[in-house]
Amino acid sequence: MSNKTLLLTRTLIRNGEGFGIKGMKNKVSKVLFALMLMIILPGLVVMFSFFVNSAYSALTAIGQEGVVISWGIAIASTVIFLFGIFYIAASFYFSRDVEVLLYLPLKPRQIVGAKFLTAALFEYLITAAVFLPVVIIYGIRSAAGILFYIYSCVVFVFIPVVPLCLAAVLVMVLMRFTNASKQKDTFSIIAGTLALILGLGINLTVQKFIINMNPQELEALIMKGENTLALLTSGIFPTARWAVSALLDTVTTAGFLNLMLYAAVSAAVYILLLFLGEMVYLKGVVGLSETVSKRNKQNKTEARDKFLKKHSALRTYTMLELKLLFRTPIYFLNCVIVNFIWPVLLLIYMVMGTEGADIQGTVKQLMNNPDIAGTIFLFGIALFTFVAGFNGTVSTSISREGQELFIKKYIPVSYRTQILAKVLSGFILSIAGAVFTLIAATAVFKLPLYISMLILAAGWMGMLFISFVDILLDLYNPKLDWDSEQKAVKQNLNVVYSMIISSIVGGLTIYAALQFSPGFIAAVLSSILVYGVLNVLVYLLLRKKGVERFGRLEG
Repeated sequence: MSNKTLLLTRTLIRNGEGFGIKGMKNKVSKVLFALMLMIILPGLVVMFSFFVNSAYSALTAIGQEGVVISWGIAIASTVIFLFGIFYIAASFYFSRDVEVLLYLPLKPRQIVGAKFLTAALFEYLITAAVFLPVVIIYGIRSAAGILFYIYSCVVFVFIPVVPLCLAAVLVMVLMRFTNASKQKDTFSIIAGTLALILGLGINLTVQKFIINMNPQELEALIMKGENTLALLTSGIFPTARWAVSALLDTVTTAGFLNLMLYAAVSAAVYILLLFLGEMVYLKGVVGLSETVSKRNKQNKTEARDKFLKKHSALRTYTMLELKLLFRTPIYFLNCVIVNFIWPVLLLIYMVMGTEGADIQGTVKQLMNNPDIAGTIFLFGIALFTFVAGFNGTVSTSISREGQELFIKKYIPVSYRTQILAKVLSGFILSIAGAVFTLIAATAVFKLPLYISMLILAAGWMGMLFISFVDILLDLYNPKLDWDSEQKAVKQNLNVVYSMIISSIVGGLTIYAALQFSPGFIAAVLSSILVYGVLNVLVYLLLRKKGVERFGRLEG
């Protein structure tokens, strides 16, 4: 690695604001961050640790306790890969600092290397949250020696490398061909979408071919014990199997050789990424910010009919918000397309599911059990809240205005209408994603149609509640000081807060379903009553305090 790569990496890290932690000025930001840091994140890690501990106990009975190590690496790698596609696309191509870097005496591989290392630092947070609890619990329960922890540190360093490199390769290859088109934004959006779909397809295809075994072979493998399943479940990424082998066999030379092979191949993949960046990155990024307009002659009547249609201010402003989300590549990839990941995953699972799998059949039987129809309904309501929370549209709607927020105070539209338009734009996208998810779930698990329709009829209330909470969150904790759209959405803690809040609300709904097991009618009526009251209360709060807060904000 050249010194310029390291120097640029350090510069990008120091000049960047991360998730906006350095820019925290108001009390709300500091309180929210403190709560997340001291209570919420440790709570989630503790819950995950309890799950790992229980899984270890269950797997020990069949001699397959090493599977928890395999799962930890596989889950971390998959999450890094999926989030990496969005982050790489935003950082490599849609960040405004790219245009500045192109004029500096830097080679393409140095820019790629520095941006990759910067992205990898953020991914280590995900790796730590998933991998470290697995290592600690497995190490304590198995009475592992010091070599296990040393090997774990090495594996931890290299876990993000291969998934992030694969994400970068997909994005760079696809973005290389967008430069040939005059419609930069359109093809950039298409390329980012294809990268995500292609990445999911490759990931699941590799996994399918690796674990596609008949029941007799799988049963023999389980009965054999000796952690034979660990290597099978680690096949989601090519290098993960060597990491698992090294951690499960620290006392022999074979374990050390697997560790060295894992580190060497990971380093080689990174070097190959740099060479690929030298060949294709510059051609894909030059001219990406250029836009092209076409002349379209129209007479006065056509112009009047097209541009002078009368609509309500709320409808017009909502459509304006949606058009901005669809036309800006970074917003499209992070605020729009994320709503449709869930149905895509379910549909891929349906198409690629192995024959004879019992899990899907068991879920289908539960779905058609009338005795638990109320529980299933509440699970559907919780799913809607999850979809709304993982959509960063509303939780970044004020932040996306940036330093131009002051302009919104001079347009002839009331603050309340502007706020509601931002809520509606995200709400519409959330509803669209939830509907497709519900259709996919109905098709995959044979969910009864009447339950699906009632989930749709009542689930929007939970989504609206999350949207109201998100806009309040962004009003009181906006990230207005940014120089690229990437920082407004990708490095905005409000998105994380929204995920946590929706997870808590959805988790409480699931807890109520499991704890009380209500009948179907009782479940429907109680969900409508609870979410209806919550929506009224938070709307009244938004109508008064939210509007006042919007008036005090300055760009």
